[in-house]
Amino acid sequence: INLLMRFYDPQEGHVFVDGKDVRAYQPDDLRRRFGVVFQNDVIFADTIRENVTFGRDVSDAMLRRAAKDAMAQGFIEGYEDAYDHEAAIHGANFSGGQKQRLLIARALAANPQILILDDSSSALDYRTDAELRRAIREHHGNATMVVIAQRVSSIRSLDEILVLHEGKMIGRGTHEELMKTCETYRDICRTQMREEIGRASCRER
Repeated sequence: INLLMRFYDPQEGHVFVDGKDVRAYQPDDLRRRFGVVFQNDVIFADTIRENVTFGRDVSDAMLRRAAKDAMAQGFIEGYEDAYDHEAAIHGANFSGGQKQRLLIARALAANPQILILDDSSSALDYRTDAELRRAIREHHGNATMVVIAQRVSSIRSLDEILVLHEGKMIGRGTHEELMKTCETYRDICRTQMREEIGRASCRER
């Protein structure tokens, strides 16, 4: 991801965006194509509006659309001052899931050509994560999406999945293909499925 966004350049080989080597782009022009949620992204001590628009030319309609697609609209508009509600430093007055949804809204707000989600839904429950993925598919389906996740449900519908272990690729294909060809991926799926069934049983009790 760092190579793709040209935070540093490859020592060998090439990285292309739209058939063009990333080194041929001006860095700002390249990065304007992206909407990104990194693991270490932060919420600033400012309004929700400013945290999502992030100094870009984002209309109120785009802001609300991004909040809705990120499953953040409900809790934002639950505040009396809604999008003008002030965030504390590092978003300390929000839950982990709320912070992640605000960061995803920030990534979606300018309708990026390439959407990168780096473990961005780990604090969301499975239902909210599923609704988020459905909204992204419906309203941002033209964007190229790169997802880094440990939760299989977050990536199983993607066109191509890479399974990494200790820095090396050990599996590549669709969810269905990997279930047949990659033992590690299959084990992860089964473990997570058992955990989710266990959580569902606890909720029913």
